[in-house]
Amino acid sequence: MRKIIYIVSSALLLFSTSCEEIIEVNPKQSIDATEALTSPEAIEAATNSVYSRLRLVSQYGRDMVAIPEVLSDNSIPAGTGIRLVGQANNQAGAHLSNWQSAYYAINEANLILRALNEVDVNVEFRNRIEGQMRFLIGLYYHDLMRAYAYDPTAIIEASNRGGVPLMTQGVRGTDEIELAARASIEEVYSYIYTNLESAQTLLQETSNARAPHYATVGAASALFTRVALYNGDYERVIQEAENALSSGVGTFQSNENYISAWRQEVHPESMFEVVFMTNENIGQNESLRATFTTRFNETTNTATSQGLAVLSDDLLAQYDEGDVRRELVWMGLGDNSDKYEITKFFSRGGINNLDNVPVIRVSEVYLNRAEAYAMLGMSAEANADLNVIRERAGLDEVELVGDELLEEILRQRRVELAFEGHRSFDLKRLGRDIVKESGVIPFDDFRTLARIPIREVDINPNLEQNPGY
Repeated sequence: MRKIIYIVSSALLLFSTSCEEIIEVNPKQSIDATEALTSPEAIEAATNSVYSRLRLVSQYGRDMVAIPEVLSDNSIPAGTGIRLVGQANNQAGAHLSNWQSAYYAINEANLILRALNEVDVNVEFRNRIEGQMRFLIGLYYHDLMRAYAYDPTAIIEASNRGGVPLMTQGVRGTDEIELAARASIEEVYSYIYTNLESAQTLLQETSNARAPHYATVGAASALFTRVALYNGDYERVIQEAENALSSGVGTFQSNENYISAWRQEVHPESMFEVVFMTNENIGQNESLRATFTTRFNETTNTATSQGLAVLSDDLLAQYDEGDVRRELVWMGLGDNSDKYEITKFFSRGGINNLDNVPVIRVSEVYLNRAEAYAMLGMSAEANADLNVIRERAGLDEVELVGDELLEEILRQRRVELAFEGHRSFDLKRLGRDIVKESGVIPFDDFRTLARIPIREVDINPNLEQNPGY
């Protein structure tokens, strides 16, 4: 019984439900993975399921975007509702909770990789599917690491319990389950690198036609710039940025098009984006639109939601006069009429609460590379990338060195990527305190890391909980 509970809670055996959703086979019955993944059509459908898990509230439906802002100094609670209040107050245990949904997706991906070796498919099909799964495994694992483990660039050794467990094989039955311990931080990053490198190789012959909603070589390289930045591997950031920016995926937007880009259904800068169809609307209570703003769109005159997370005074102070990005900040409506809201998620699909979510944009790649150059002391190159972002925002060029250069890159990163799910992660990887209007959360505070779900630790004697929980 304990093993069965562990399968459910850790999401190691999942096709009994997911296949009912994606394959019309015995729709009212539980489908075993060995039965479901026996044809290219079933594998293709299962591949879509791994993508679909990114749309969950615990993933990019809300939490991977909203909670890193709410935990940080970018946001303050509007006081209009009870959702995310614990996170806004940095209460113990109120943090990200993407563990279960990520491991569901990882096991699905591993089962698909397993099926590719058992089903007769051609090389093009195999490479395309495996490349996508390798990309998604890299994304899901890095997001787990961002939540539950220290980053290689900033570790409190006394509190370091390692990375997260590595599931490298798909599990179909109870006899295949291993109660894994946490791998080291280095081991997990090595595994992420291996998967992203494989994705780049396997997707070489795959066109960009389905970008940015499906994995491409450009998306893999863009994600690699983020992963390598967190890993302190600055030379690799620069290398992968060159690959990403020359891939043809995502188009850097001009000053004139900056605001309109955020009103389009698909953001033109997206190198990878989570797409939502009409029947996948997160809804009034938990969508990013409803979390960040009381407005439905540009013409709304009455409040249509609570707008739970609004801009802090400190974030507002980071916008320079004439910065086009300030035009995305609007006064709220109703109870938020005296508060500033972000309007990046503004029902861009034309339907209330329906927004595709950019996971990584071209602008981030420039900022990742600028920071890497600065860390390597390459001031001219760092200034060049920094000024790409500043000039597009309508600001003058700068020529900075040393700490001034790094701090300006980080300030531009904060403004450019505001309310896209980066701020608390950036503070964490830099080893910095969170300085909020309500108080300071030191970097060495146990609340910096998320709590591993208690059910996981209770069932798995090899899984060590993060300190403080």
